[in-house]
Amino acid sequence: MRDFMQKHSYNAVRLFINQIAISIFGLVLAIACGKVENDTLKIITSGGAIIFYLFLTYAAMWEVGSKDKFGIDNGTKKAMPLAGLYVALLSNSLNLLLAIVILACNFVPEGTALYTAGALAKVIALFIEGMYTGLLSIDVGGMSLNNYWLSYFVIIIPSLITSALAYWCGTKGYHFSKILIPENPEDAEIRREKKKARKKEQ
Repeated sequence: MRDFMQKHSYNAVRLFINQIAISIFGLVLAIACGKVENDTLKIITSGGAIIFYLFLTYAAMWEVGSKDKFGIDNGTKKAMPLAGLYVALLSNSLNLLLAIVILACNFVPEGTALYTAGALAKVIALFIEGMYTGLLSIDVGGMSLNNYWLSYFVIIIPSLITSALAYWCGTKGYHFSKILIPENPEDAEIRREKKKARKKEQ
């Protein structure tokens, strides 16, 4: 497990940096929509930010899986189908910790130090997962979703699923889109040869 963490620590940090970048983007959109008092637009922009975040996650983890594919195919690397999920769990470790703190502090009386710690954890979670701010503002059962402890676990799930799926697709050579996915040398050479052939024909 230590070797896995050492090998993929960079990938986990990369995913977390992507998360922070899109979080700030999502927060800016949410604040802008809040100023114009347009809840529908807030939800739509939040959904867009989430999709963009998951797309970046997919692209990053597909690349990792694609790099591991060569070693897996020639037998020098052991196949780990759930490696993408493990990397995502590493990158989401702070999100998970905050969710656990929010859960634990949800059942203590108001005004206590633990209750205050839970409230602070919510603020931090909403800041580093700001792309979900618009969706978490939806009112359900008389309270916005950001007041339910379960919400802070649920919003982690899309990242875990996307990362696991992207890595597996990368190791198999499958992809839903070539956007943001690096072109392998063979494909690049084929593309260059086709360009040369078209120029000669002209």
